[in-house]
Amino acid sequence: MSAARQTFTRPEGGFMVIRRTVRIGVYVATVGLTAQLAATCAWGQQLYIYPQRGQSFDQQAVDKAECQRWATEQTGYNPATPPPPPMAAAPQGGMFRGAFGGAALGAIGGAIGGDAGKGAAIGAGVGGLFGGFRRMRAMEEEQAQMASYHAQTSQATGGFNRAYSACLQGRGYTVQ
Repeated sequence: MSAARQTFTRPEGGFMVIRRTVRIGVYVATVGLTAQLAATCAWGQQLYIYPQRGQSFDQQAVDKAECQRWATEQTGYNPATPPPPPMAAAPQGGMFRGAFGGAALGAIGGAIGGDAGKGAAIGAGVGGLFGGFRRMRAMEEEQAQMASYHAQTSQATGGFNRAYSACLQGRGYTVQ
């Protein structure tokens, strides 16, 4: 018996297939996003600063603070206060909402055709399938927004680090 046939004759079997598909999709997307962020993330970049001209500890603190202020002015970004991540949308039903709506429509159609129970089962399977697809699409869009946010934050942090390094090098520090 094929998976499509199970969905129409046994809605619970169809739900299991959908759940498994959604779980696998979420897992693959999460692993891919994590790998991408680990490869491109500038947050973990730590700058090493060495005073070439024998600057005192107090002078180093003053220079670092002034260069941080200058780099923030130049780039418009301060890594100490990054913008908040995008808000996740509230779940909008999904698979079960689609199954209930499909069952109701299927029962109506089945009643017209003479078998409300069979119509409800078919409607629940199809509605659940489409509801699961809608939910998966919403999750993919949310992950794309987070990936975009992380890419923008990483790029802004890189620009800040370049400006901060340029300022410190101009004041007699080696920065790596």
